Amino acid sequence: MLVFLYMLAAMGVAYWAKLHRRNPVLWFAASIIFTPLGSSLAIMALDRYGR
Repeated sequence: MLVFLYMLAAMGVAYWAKLHRRNPVLWFAASIIFTPLGSSLAIMALDRYGR
């Protein structure tokens, strides 16, 4: 069950990346490796401060 929720959260980060016109496959992989929370914080920081 925990693996299912982890994958669901990673897919949510990938969907968020798709909505912001970023590569969703890259962000899905980053979510798997660096946890969904860390990846969502990274994409939020890039949306605000990055390019």
